[in-house]
Amino acid sequence: MALTNPQAADHIAAEAGTFEPQRQNNFSFEVALGSADKDVIVMALQGFALPNESNDPVEVPYQNEKRKVAGQYGVDDMQLTVRDYVDVDVRGAIMRWRKKVYDPQTGKIGLAKDYKKTGWIILTAPDGTSRRVCKCKGCWPQAVNGGSLAMDSADQIQIEVTLSVDKADWSESLVGS
Repeated sequence: MALTNPQAADHIAAEAGTFEPQRQNNFSFEVALGSADKDVIVMALQGFALPNESNDPVEVPYQNEKRKVAGQYGVDDMQLTVRDYVDVDVRGAIMRWRKKVYDPQTGKIGLAKDYKKTGWIILTAPDGTSRRVCKCKGCWPQAVNGGSLAMDSADQIQIEVTLSVDKADWSESLVGS
């Protein structure tokens, strides 16, 4: 695709339907919890950080030089922010998942098979016609920040969940479906 005038922005959100911006507010995050808890988290969602992936470099020295090759793969922890509601058990949904990681009543750490879940980040076009999907494998709530309270504020409480993720896979993207 050659641009006729590279200084103009005529190609962005044009009549022909090219270069439609992906908007930050057209997304959802779903995680394979029990259906009631999954729905609560999806409906209370405020924000979510897209995954940062990297490979640690491995240096291979050879005489007077070094070469770098890809080493171990990793995904940074991701932040999930949900709004707390009075009449919907948002905090309970998060804490039931967290309790599978660590139970404060018994002091036991759970088994990975019970707390690691698959999550999907779904980006959509404003009209819902296209989807980009990132499958996040091995998600679990590493930390929960329950929000803060203040007598001089009527702001809604937001719960921040630090998700540990094993792998992020954008290969399931479904553009135009």
